[in-house]
Parts: sequence; C-alpha cells; structure tokens
Amino acid sequence: MQDSGKKVNYGFVSDLFVTRRPNKDTIILGGVDEQKEKWTRLLSPRAAQMLWFHLTQILYPDKSDMVTALVATTPLRTPHLPTITTHTNIITSDPAAIEVTGWAGEFTWDMLLSDYEARRLWTALDLALFPSGWQDETE
Repeated sequence: MQDSGKKVNYGFVSDLFVTRRPNKDTIILGGVDEQKEKWTRLLSPRAAQMLWFHLTQILYPDKSDMVTALVATTPLRTPHLPTITTHTNIITSDPAAIEVTGWAGEFTWDMLLSDYEARRLWTALDLALFPSGWQDETE
C-alpha cells in the first residue's frame, strides 16, 4: 500500500469481501493489498451501488442494461463525511486490470482488480446491496 497522506494506492487486491453494516447505512469493503496487508473502507450505499453498476457494464456488457434497469437507485449522501467513501469510479476498463478509485471527503483510494477479483467483488456487492434480488425495495 502506498500512502501519500490524502491518497492510498492498494495495488492489485485479493480476498475481497463486502458486508452491510447492521444499521444498513454503510457498506464495508475490504481485502488484502499487494503487500499482503489487510485493509477496509466504509462506503455509502450509493458509492457501493455505483461500483456495482460500473462492474456490471464491464463484466456483463451484453446484459448490463437489462440488469441495471431492474434495481432502484440509491439516494446520495452528504460528501462531508471524511471516513465514508461517497463516490466510486472505474478509471480503466481493461478486464485484466480494472482500476477503481474511491473518494471519501478529500481522501482518495485506488485499487486494481484482476478479472477474477472483479467478478468476486461484483458478486459480493450484489449480495450486500440486493439481498432480496433485483427489485425495487420501495414497493
């Protein structure tokens, strides 16, 4: 892990996990970085859902429009919470090295995903975000 104060780069990550905190207001994303150190990040549900959307488009391009249309959009959260990632984005879409960036206030973090880890992350996000399946939870 490279830490420059306001930015952390985890490099290629492995052993990813995703879980929803009991209050259902925060998602925990964690894994092992390139130097074999464990790490965790707190994500807003919206940031986790945006990561899921981006991964869906990259990993399942033929079905992404249908799948993403089935889920309700999660509301935004105030960006002034320095410890909670409120926005995520995928910078590159090369399946061999998918670069993910997250923003938590003024702090940013990056990680690289292999195709295998990207698919594992997508599945873990899917289960944490949509435990009842792809349906509008407001109904």
